[in-house]
Amino acid sequence: MIDRSPVVVRLADATEVRPLRMSVLRPGQPVEASDYDALPDTRHLGAFAGDVVVGCASVFPSPHLEVGDALSLDARSAWQLRGMAVAPERRGTGVGALVLLAAIDLVRLAGAPLMWANARVTALGFYQRLGFMIVGEEFTYGPLRLPHNLIVLPLQEG
Repeated sequence: MIDRSPVVVRLADATEVRPLRMSVLRPGQPVEASDYDALPDTRHLGAFAGDVVVGCASVFPSPHLEVGDALSLDARSAWQLRGMAVAPERRGTGVGALVLLAAIDLVRLAGAPLMWANARVTALGFYQRLGFMIVGEEFTYGPLRLPHNLIVLPLQEG
């Protein structure tokens, strides 16, 4: 049975979202901080069903000049999306879209011309449905060495 109880997406502390992020993205590994958790401009978003985090994402300023050049955008002030995760029992219920749309709004309000991420190949359709474009060839990334693609979302006209 799919749990469809209402969720609220809000800014969160890294300690609130870290357990879900680790359990989904690095199952079986110890719950530990990611390098971007400590960056001063990192913003964490959590989707909460009551007190339970059922979705999360983090965003922070991170230039990606090669992509900016390819899209004719000044990507020195681009932002990166990391740690996007949804609890397995909540997949397919719209939680991921709510979190990602909130992240896009936050980055757009910061004035960034571009949002980018290294997305798992298994999630590419999800990102494409929300406007992201795949750039370049597939590569392996992270400690689990899973296939990824670079994805980008232009947030303003070039």
